[in-house]
Amino acid sequence: MSVSDTAVAAAPAPAHGASLVRDAVPADYPAIRRVILAAYRQYADLIARDIFSPYLADVLDLDQHARHGRLLVVEADGRILGFGAFYPDASVQGFGWPPGWASGRALAVDPSARGHGVARALLAVGERLAREAGAPVYAFHTASFMTGAIALYERLGYHRAPEFDFDMAARYGRFGTAPIMSIAYLRQLAPERAACA
Repeated sequence: MSVSDTAVAAAPAPAHGASLVRDAVPADYPAIRRVILAAYRQYADLIARDIFSPYLADVLDLDQHARHGRLLVVEADGRILGFGAFYPDASVQGFGWPPGWASGRALAVDPSARGHGVARALLAVGERLAREAGAPVYAFHTASFMTGAIALYERLGYHRAPEFDFDMAARYGRFGTAPIMSIAYLRQLAPERAACA
């Protein structure tokens, strides 16, 4: 699909013009990294540095995300306000998702744009792309300490899938410490209806 095939309107933010979700291009990478760093900065002191640093590096690895999926941004007035990666095959992430499921990864919203539908727009596009790919489920993880994100996902009707939770501390090689859970959410997707003739 071309960029124009994925462009959808997002809720306009008060300080910004109309927003749109589009495919990212390499020229967007510095702005995407700035958004991710700004969005995740608030969590840096909540977990040990030797867990947070590799976690953040994983989220920032745009080349890895692009190899396995699509990079999506929300843009308004020429400024990147949000980012998320869409994986048509969730199983390539190595988080235990079944083959055939689709997933989102590394969702980040610039703190100045929170509460204006940026995350909701990225999730909606992810679900649409998952349906188009024939995936029966759209799934993703969030960290247990990301309480604002958890509240949003639950308000939007995503369901917990604890069988897919994992310990971030163990994933990043920190054994013998208290677990830091990456918790799973998903939505069962209804197949797209065929267009009426």
